[in-house]
Amino acid sequence: MRIQRTTNEITSEWLTTALRANDRLGTAEVQAVSVELIGQGRGFAGSIVRLTVRYAGDTDAPSTMVSKLPSIDPEIRRYAVKDGMYRRETMFYRELAQDSTIIVPDCYYAEHDSVTGDFVLLLEDLTDLQEGNEIVGCSLDQARSVVQSLAQLHATWWNSKQLSRHSWLPGTGDSSASFSALQDRYREAWNRAADTLALIFPRSTFAIAERFGRGLASVLQAAATGDQTLNHGDTHLGNLFFRDNEVVFTDWQNVMATSPTLDVAYFIQGSLPVEGRRTHERALLDLYASTLEANGVTNYTSDNLIEDYRRGLLRTLVPSVLSVANLDMDSPETRELVQTIGARMIAIADWDCGDLISG
Repeated sequence: MRIQRTTNEITSEWLTTALRANDRLGTAEVQAVSVELIGQGRGFAGSIVRLTVRYAGDTDAPSTMVSKLPSIDPEIRRYAVKDGMYRRETMFYRELAQDSTIIVPDCYYAEHDSVTGDFVLLLEDLTDLQEGNEIVGCSLDQARSVVQSLAQLHATWWNSKQLSRHSWLPGTGDSSASFSALQDRYREAWNRAADTLALIFPRSTFAIAERFGRGLASVLQAAATGDQTLNHGDTHLGNLFFRDNEVVFTDWQNVMATSPTLDVAYFIQGSLPVEGRRTHERALLDLYASTLEANGVTNYTSDNLIEDYRRGLLRTLVPSVLSVANLDMDSPETRELVQTIGARMIAIADWDCGDLISG
């Protein structure tokens, strides 16, 4: 079945075939479909649209759904294809989502073309839920829900040999060469973005981030030697939706196998205002540890957790530096977001994460 590359190619006939491919339609057919662009300013690597669907015949298929397609920007699309983002998200929904033990959008169709790099997802429409706001931050109750959900995800895949069966999943076959390649990418991005980052990062964080370019590979190597589990890889509030006491995790383009607490460090640092984070951080880490234990992880010491957490905080510099080097900083919305998150990255200095960098 041909993968649609643009929203203009989403027709009634194509949608009928896609939904039938996963037994989502029954004997009915799509009579009409309208397309609405959503997620402007989000979905950096993809185009996100809401489909409103009218059916002919009886069906339980939803009247609205969200479709995710490659970015219309050729440079962004090229980067996402090369990095494997589209393949990872497609394969997550096809092979791991049902066993993730946390709430993710229902997936009606997922396909990826390994030759062209194109992909298409048809997902549950979550627009009636409360979307996380990165600039405002989240409440403490919401933070607790996210941390508990992440602990459940991590416990499910804790040192699981099954992860190595998914060759598309980063972390299952990484080598020193791949760590060195990422270090080179970081240093190249740093050279392009350092002047901007000097205005965004707190001074103490900037100094650590500059040194990190010389020791990133060794930090990644250390992270690969301890306990390993499945991480979402991009747990910022823009990828989270809240419904009462539940949280739904979207955007799995950066899913990976790596050391525990990368997700937790990314979320806590980026989602809580600095003073709120400093006040509640230890309690949230205790909640993470107790939820792991309640879900069967019994050999993870507090010292291990803190070391992994500090290393996770340090690793949040990678997406931050690479993003600033590639984003349009002339956009007021982008600049506000980057400045807000950048200021919260004082956590890296609060925890003396520079001590983890060799050299």
